[in-house]
Amino acid sequence: MKLSKHVLYAIDDVEANKLDAGLLHALIAIDGTSKRLYPNSTGVGTRYINCLRKYYWLLEPMLVAGLNLVETRFTNIQLRNNRAPDFAEVVYEIFRCSHAHGDEVPCAFSLLPTAGRFNSEWVFGKNELHMPDRVLWALLSVAVFSKVNRHEKTAGAYYLSLGDEQFLPTFPGFRGC
Repeated sequence: MKLSKHVLYAIDDVEANKLDAGLLHALIAIDGTSKRLYPNSTGVGTRYINCLRKYYWLLEPMLVAGLNLVETRFTNIQLRNNRAPDFAEVVYEIFRCSHAHGDEVPCAFSLLPTAGRFNSEWVFGKNELHMPDRVLWALLSVAVFSKVNRHEKTAGAYYLSLGDEQFLPTFPGFRGC
């Protein structure tokens, strides 16, 4: 399936209140973007994490103003080989790997519905993290605005937004998202 279809299906699924399906498509769109960014990398995890880290500057405002993803470590979460993972490592190991391998995301990890245009709630606990559903839109923004995907085309009235700003088809990347 084309990367652009994953973006559109993610948007359609969220609009149909199918958040898990939308997240799956967004995670796959990042997978495709990371392959294009790092074509010589043989490690899926390494290229996926590096792709997200490369776009922290874009992810931060999409998630919540004031969050510094470069310096933030989730010391409340222990991954397989990491006692203080960053955002990219959490997204990859907990969400992407669970979805991609047909496993359920552990119930201690989820996306929380957001209300309004700017408020984003995060819930932390020991080995627990519940992030705002804006994560999905932030992930899609990486795929949509990455220059390696500039050849992708779509049709329709799709757009991404940040607050009151709508990013319409005049932006590079996916035309029509």
